[in-house]
Amino acid sequence: MQGAKSTRTRYPSKPDKSGMVLIIVLLVIAVLTAVIFEFAYDVRLGYHLAENSLSSYQALYCAQAGLAVATAALEQYGGLWTDEKVAGILSGGVPLTVGVGHCTTSVVGERGKLNVNGLVGPDGKPVRSRIDQMLRLIDVLNAQRGPEDRISYGLVAAIIDWIDLDDQVTVLPFVQGANAGAESEYYRELEKPYYCKNRPLDAVGELLLVKGMTREIFSGRTDPGREAPLPGMSEYLTVYGDGMVNINDASIPVLQTLSEQMDLPLAESIVRNRPYRTLDELTQVPGMTPDVLRVIRTMATVRPGGEYYTMTARGVVGQCVRTVRLAVRKDAAGGRVTPLMRWEM
Repeated sequence: MQGAKSTRTRYPSKPDKSGMVLIIVLLVIAVLTAVIFEFAYDVRLGYHLAENSLSSYQALYCAQAGLAVATAALEQYGGLWTDEKVAGILSGGVPLTVGVGHCTTSVVGERGKLNVNGLVGPDGKPVRSRIDQMLRLIDVLNAQRGPEDRISYGLVAAIIDWIDLDDQVTVLPFVQGANAGAESEYYRELEKPYYCKNRPLDAVGELLLVKGMTREIFSGRTDPGREAPLPGMSEYLTVYGDGMVNINDASIPVLQTLSEQMDLPLAESIVRNRPYRTLDELTQVPGMTPDVLRVIRTMATVRPGGEYYTMTARGVVGQCVRTVRLAVRKDAAGGRVTPLMRWEM
């Protein structure tokens, strides 16, 4: 009998799972790492947002401190520019340290501007002398513009229609070219329609709703090839006061609107010889004539009753900047300052 062959049962070998476990462990580690990094990023982002929010509030408080300084100066001093130190602060040229930041404040007299609401008289009819002023302002501004972006005279008629009480389109027959305004019929046809206000302006910014007024005409622009920015109309307009221009506060372009004979050299001479206590002192200004002075007496003053001012305060903390503007009225008696309108820019 031949020797029996030994038989062995062969079982399949168990697979080595250590590699799979390692891969799973690495995946888990990668996921956890991503979660941790995401969490850390969210934490950093939240921290920076909170830090920026804090800096933003601090900058706002700095701006409000600037308004408080300007208000105190208005109440304390009879004239803003009689004190050299105060004049430097309120011209925006001197920064004031406030806590961890600083602020700058500028104050502009609204009496040195043209009151657009004066284009329409108490009887609801256009006032020719005020219309002529606005037309001359457009001439002054157009002298600095190219022929392709001149301001149309029709803008004056459109402003009149915006603030008068009727729905009749105003036409200025003494103006050549574009001389017609616009009422609600025009504004209702716009892509985003609205109605003509037919009431006086509460803020100069409302002019952006008027036919013909663009943001570039309103605010001006900076051209790469220009030495100075192109000024906007809003720089010379206001909604406060009785329409009489304060000679001591008016800019050169506004002075040029007072008379057809008021040229640039005469306006510059008036500015160089300020301040004036009476209009009679204008007779000493080189180039002044009796005819010009006679017209100025009907359009301007030195310092009437209550004064209107616009304060602009800019607060800075780190990289955060907050700007606040406040329109105020200073009473002639007692010098009390009353806030009229406040807005953030």
